Amino acid sequence: MAELRPRVEEIAEELLDRLPGHAEDGAADLIEHFAYPLPITVICELVGIPEEDRPLWREWGRSLVSLQPGAVAEPLRHMVTYIQELIARRRAEPAGDLLTGLIRAHDEDGDRLTDTEMVTMVLTLVLAGHETTAHLIGNGTAALLTHPDQLAALRTDPGLLPRAVHELMRWCGPVQGTRIRYAAEDVDFGGMTVRRGEPVMAVLVSANYDPRRFDDPDRLDITREPDGHKEVHVGFGHGLHYCLGAALARQEGEVAFGALLRRHPRLELAVAPEDLDRQFLPFSWRLTRLPVRLGT
Repeated sequence: MAELRPRVEEIAEELLDRLPGHAEDGAADLIEHFAYPLPITVICELVGIPEEDRPLWREWGRSLVSLQPGAVAEPLRHMVTYIQELIARRRAEPAGDLLTGLIRAHDEDGDRLTDTEMVTMVLTLVLAGHETTAHLIGNGTAALLTHPDQLAALRTDPGLLPRAVHELMRWCGPVQGTRIRYAAEDVDFGGMTVRRGEPVMAVLVSANYDPRRFDDPDRLDITREPDGHKEVHVGFGHGLHYCLGAALARQEGEVAFGALLRRHPRLELAVAPEDLDRQFLPFSWRLTRLPVRLGT
């Protein structure tokens, strides 16, 4: 991840170079032209998705979270077919990317990685590697722009960026609930009994706002974390199910917020905070658009 950082910074700068050109009536959509393109470019380069094919993945990703009836099956079929075809191309023409490494692991020892596991790994990495990070950047930027004291503190001391990313993950992280699990047997938990077969969902946002763990949890405080490395929130999950891409997401958040605030010191929302368009998805917090004035 440390070796990847200069490339992440380069991509961020390129996107910010182009951002003023996307402005209409003085406002640019930060989700469309910065928050999304940054992580999807990074993860596609890492995995080995050719540049000309990356818009396809963005459209497929949008379809998966649209909640429209029947909208999931078709893009999933397209993604699986695409990965299978890309594996065949990489097997014939190896490159220095993660997909080539997965193919090598599969071909040298088929017991380590099956065909289905390889396709699923690529699918998971690309989807998980851009959707959530894009909305961390979008949610976090909106949070900072609506909390002038925190924005001023971060501008004054960019060294707070690692701590700020952690606090933004706690305060407005994009994932608010986990997958549903089912009790394998009766279990007493938190003063109640969960019966065998009953569904259980861990709600991350509740844990991240728990007053027994956080003083004044509703308050955004980018100095809350003791340092930039030790997490006290569960925005990236916990234990066995801790986010595989957490280090990359944190790095992209640090780079994105740092570059954006440095390049646009007069950045501000182009609409009232209450007029921001939120996309309502089960246990997810995301904005469909984030219109900002660059102040350049």
